[in-house]
Amino acid sequence: MEGLKMKIILDVFNELHFVLTDEFLVEYAINENNSMVVNVNVLISSENDSQVFLMIDCENAQLKNIVDGMLIKEMAFQFRKKEYHRAEMDRNTALLIVSKHSTDEYVDFSSKVKIEDDPYYFKKYVFSYDEIGLENANNWLIENVQKGTTISLIQDYITDTRQFAKYKENNINEPIYTFFIELVTKLHCFPMKTAETKNINSINYFLKNELEKLRAKPRKSIDINQSGVETFVDMDIDYGNIKEVCEKWNLIFNSESEDKK
Repeated sequence: MEGLKMKIILDVFNELHFVLTDEFLVEYAINENNSMVVNVNVLISSENDSQVFLMIDCENAQLKNIVDGMLIKEMAFQFRKKEYHRAEMDRNTALLIVSKHSTDEYVDFSSKVKIEDDPYYFKKYVFSYDEIGLENANNWLIENVQKGTTISLIQDYITDTRQFAKYKENNINEPIYTFFIELVTKLHCFPMKTAETKNINSINYFLKNELEKLRAKPRKSIDINQSGVETFVDMDIDYGNIKEVCEKWNLIFNSESEDKK
């Protein structure tokens, strides 16, 4: 993995008391002419050695090759052959897939959802990022290194109501928040601060305001897509997870915008 990305992630894991213990290669035949080789990093908790993270690196375009589960099956097979593997690790192991995409590239949300919903072998999380988000996040952490740990700095950033408001208004222009909130979402063991959350509007209030702003805009009349809103409401969403709500909201309405072009 590239140095900056690996450093940020390993700093977080280190503060969560996970130790980079091993790495091994897994090769998967995509078809007769192409294969995919991934390096698997093994991080084991020093506080509870049955808790494990496996971490791999892949391009956004490669996610579709992971959907069928064969690469993950081979990964699990090799992991279970390791001398340090114990049976109780199997139910406490998570796979973090670190997936890079270019700034103007469409993130393969379809493959992400299929991979994360697959119930076999491990819990799976796909962390998507681009170079702009990575570089800006790293620079901000360096500038503020004297103010706290990596985790506390990330906590402060994503719970800052001003930063959240800017991200909510236009997440494309907020690469640091996008990088951090994606990382926090995909590391299920990341500790969340709660003290400041009382200042953040509820998700329902946010959505209501978004619709009211659309209706109140003075420019040409806007067709509010009621069916899209109903589809969103019917989805299985964790409304306490801001990142998931925004992703699924954008997934519905961005795809519909594409269909109308």
